[in-house]
Amino acid sequence: MWTRRSPRWSYRVAATLSAMGGVALTMYLFRSLFVPSKRVAPDFLYLGAVLVIFTGIFSFVVFGLLAIQQAQLESVNTELQRQRDVLQGLADATGVVATLPDVDAVLQRIVDVSRPLFGAEYAALAVLTTGGEPQIRQFITSGISEAVRHRIGALPTGRGLLGEVIRTKQTLRLQKIDEHPQSSGFPPHHPAMESFLGLPLLYQGTIVGHLYLTNKPGGFTAQDEMLAELFARQAAMVISNARLYQDREAWATVAERERIGRELHDGVLQTLYGLTLALEYVLDTESSLSQAAEGELHRITETLSLTMTDIRMYIQSLGSTSVDLKVALMDMLQRSGDMEGIQLDFRDHEYLTLKPEVIHDLVLSVQEAVSNARRHGDAHSIVVGWDTTDFEYQVWIQDEGRGFDDSIEWGGQHFGLINMHRRMERWQGQVDISSQVGKGTLVMFQLPKSANLRMIDETL
Repeated sequence: MWTRRSPRWSYRVAATLSAMGGVALTMYLFRSLFVPSKRVAPDFLYLGAVLVIFTGIFSFVVFGLLAIQQAQLESVNTELQRQRDVLQGLADATGVVATLPDVDAVLQRIVDVSRPLFGAEYAALAVLTTGGEPQIRQFITSGISEAVRHRIGALPTGRGLLGEVIRTKQTLRLQKIDEHPQSSGFPPHHPAMESFLGLPLLYQGTIVGHLYLTNKPGGFTAQDEMLAELFARQAAMVISNARLYQDREAWATVAERERIGRELHDGVLQTLYGLTLALEYVLDTESSLSQAAEGELHRITETLSLTMTDIRMYIQSLGSTSVDLKVALMDMLQRSGDMEGIQLDFRDHEYLTLKPEVIHDLVLSVQEAVSNARRHGDAHSIVVGWDTTDFEYQVWIQDEGRGFDDSIEWGGQHFGLINMHRRMERWQGQVDISSQVGKGTLVMFQLPKSANLRMIDETL
């Protein structure tokens, strides 16, 4: 509608007055040219007045209808432009798969495109957990700064209006958020929000996410809802294609890693194993070796054994299965020598949460300690243990060998001890060694739990 101050109203009045003036001028000229002034009858004046008034009414109505049609035409053109913008936004969203590196980037792009597309101040996209009661595990936003997100705190839990869209799997459009019975308010530092449009992203019967738009000036319309549902269907296809692409990339990566692992196992490991057997044969058959030469050959053999363990751990990390500390230790001990006389004492199962890099350094360090216990301590009974406290992981190697005086400073030539310390320092851990002559040795590796924030894979 137009008010009296509207430019359209002013133009309409001006056009009407112009038409009335034109009719009045025509009547005046006609009287002046064809009707002598003395013969002007009252009926002629009355007729002229009627024509002017009728022209004014007719013109006002006609110009009003034309103005309405023009406004409708402009509205249609505006809506067509909006639809073109939406279609262009859909094209932009579809094209991101070929240009963005991962699914997270695709999700962010979709949110960033949707916000200006529908005139919303804020937009968000929720991704749910799979299996069990659905919960929001990823919440991508647009229009809210990182500082504000940090002040808001934890992700939404899927209650209130967000949960209503999740539970009903239906589009929800509101002019005022706080008037809905499921509205649960906002946490501290959350920006104020009024109008709301939330809808699921559905592709081939599967919901791949939920899109939320808020704070459009004047509120969201039924046309917005229709276009948003069109956008949501296209966005769902984009997300699904991006996930498929990422899965294919992951499969290709796994296949390549497995190929490298096979080549390492069948090539490098077999070569190193052959060298180890050759050195052991020399040590067993050559009685003429000097003590220094024999010691050097033993050191080389141990180095080769450590290298083979290192490669095997690397092969395990290349595989698609997780690395288990207990299994890795048993594998290493069986390959390093007879398991007889070695006992594993694992007092809880938190070792299952260790990430492969930590396991790698622990296994190599335990191998060094066990080798020292057998070779230098002449130990026949060895315990490899595992335990945890509230703040740290503990791995120890206890033997009943001949021990040594631990008050003696060790020189820099003991590379095994140096390597153990370096591996533990990599994880902000430490090595404690205590021993007594004739009573055996205890080697303790202590790692803070903060060094092992295991990353659980939550691939979309």
